[in-house]
Amino acid sequence: MSSDPPEMEADAEQEHDQDQEDQESEMPIEVPSISSITSSEDEAVPSTSHRPPVMACPVSHPVLGNTTGLSASSPMLTAPLNGCVVRVKRELQEIRKHPPPNCSADMLRDDLFRWTAGVNGPNGTVYEGGHFRLDIRFPAAYPFRPPRIRFTTRIYHCNVDSRGAICLDVLGERWSPVMNVAKVLLSIYVLMGECNPDDPLVMCIADQYKTNRKEHDKIARHWTKRFAMPKDSKDTKQDIDHTETHEQQQDQENQVQNQQQDHHGQQSSAKD
Repeated sequence: MSSDPPEMEADAEQEHDQDQEDQESEMPIEVPSISSITSSEDEAVPSTSHRPPVMACPVSHPVLGNTTGLSASSPMLTAPLNGCVVRVKRELQEIRKHPPPNCSADMLRDDLFRWTAGVNGPNGTVYEGGHFRLDIRFPAAYPFRPPRIRFTTRIYHCNVDSRGAICLDVLGERWSPVMNVAKVLLSIYVLMGECNPDDPLVMCIADQYKTNRKEHDKIARHWTKRFAMPKDSKDTKQDIDHTETHEQQQDQENQVQNQQQDHHGQQSSAKD
């Protein structure tokens, strides 16, 4: 039996190995799809469904500090606030140059978003001669939201409550971005002369206005002299002192009458 030489056997083995390599190179390589990778990663990572959703910072409000993913200088955050600043500055310049009749306004302690205003009592009304102060605060969404305005001077008015809040439609449902502080001050001036007892904030004053106008006007004038007129005015001071003295005398008389009634009651019970 004959055997092949060693050289031939080595050549045969090399040819066999080469054939196997060619077959492996011709086999298609299977590439995993993105969806399969994603699904496998989802299985490996624990679920986070119990975490609360991350709420985006509302653009309509100013952001004073830095937030994750958004810097304080981001255009998305500064644009509404910058628009409010520009609008308030423009109104301040206009009202300083051309204030509305019988009204005035300016910044309070160099705060652009807080003003102090003044409205003179309309002539021929119970508020005549008085100077009424108001506090104005601008929200960050101004002029898309109305300013918050209230009286800081006490006023006897059915549409103004004890905190100075004002029942005025242009400060509520009838507000629009075309309105401004000057127009609102004029509306307040008109409201002082023509109150609306059908839509009051203070019901008892509205009822008194309808049923006992004389008494209403008397009290309103007294409040105007006491709270809305300069304290250094001699005439005003005399009127206030006279009114207070009259009230004190009336209280003393009532106390004397009550004491006399109690004394008579005790005497009659002793006789019985």
